[in-house]
Amino acid sequence: MEPLFINTYQMSPELLREYTNCMTAPRRKVLLVFGILCFIWGILFTSHAALRVLLPVLGVTAILCSVFYSAWLAKKNYRRYEMSHAGLDKAISFYPDRMECVNDGGESKTFYYRHITREKESGSLYSIVVKNETGIIVKKDSFQKGTFEEFREFMKQGRHSFPERYEVSGRNDAPLFENSYQVTPELLQEYTKCMTASRRTVHIVLGVVYLAWGLLFPVHIVLKLLLIVLGVLFLFLSVFYSSRLAKRNYRVYELSHTGMGKTILFYPDRIECANDGEAAKTYYYSQISRVKESSGLYVIVIEKTIGIMVKKDAFQKGDFEEFQNFMKQGRQP
Repeated sequence: MEPLFINTYQMSPELLREYTNCMTAPRRKVLLVFGILCFIWGILFTSHAALRVLLPVLGVTAILCSVFYSAWLAKKNYRRYEMSHAGLDKAISFYPDRMECVNDGGESKTFYYRHITREKESGSLYSIVVKNETGIIVKKDSFQKGTFEEFREFMKQGRHSFPERYEVSGRNDAPLFENSYQVTPELLQEYTKCMTASRRTVHIVLGVVYLAWGLLFPVHIVLKLLLIVLGVLFLFLSVFYSSRLAKRNYRVYELSHTGMGKTILFYPDRIECANDGEAAKTYYYSQISRVKESSGLYVIVIEKTIGIMVKKDAFQKGDFEEFQNFMKQGRQP
């Protein structure tokens, strides 16, 4: 299938600066308003000595962040881009059902229109956000096929959410490991606890710090009450956040899948995940960003957004010890 539009350009600090300004505009506005309010409140409406110092300092800090945050973030992202890619050239092809992004060195990624969460436009860029995580930059004056006006019309009216066309390897190799199980509320509860462990630790630490600050140190009565409420809130989140998130994720899973059965096949070079009545999805080991382990689960995180649950006692081919050794040493990139 021929692409409808092709957009090519070279990544540059200026390009990433404009992209970052576009994507962080709401956040910078919030920081600016918050900074101004804190500064005015501290100067004009507060009689407590500590707050008269703390609030203006907090306000100036927020205002400075609103001014310099995007520039700092753009430089950081550009350095990261240089380190993680073979070159700075980029080509994006738009098909009726998908987008394909190719970087220097042949690295290619496919995204589908139904995964688009938002689109933003700036002076020379059209930015597409996929799954609230990945940003795709389209340069308005760099179309090698089609024009920007035609592309914008296509993005508004002409694109379609076809079923994903997962890559078919065409090989008849047998999987090294097979893991099959039923997704249950208890399983998702353990998965959620495993994935949110670091966040819960942060909640506990913040809760204890705020409570100790509010109860043990002499502060203004309003600030004391605020610190105690914040401390209790963070401790409450550390206890109940994962349970609520697990219940919500289970309802979403029920609504978005035809069945609760799941089978995961591990090949030397890839992972294939199939839900009941659905086509298999293929992932590659090079996409793995981290792995986490709990008492009953081994969790593989793909590109920081997709979690693959492997149930330790549900191997139909191979066993967990062999699989764990394979993931550490035997898998291909």
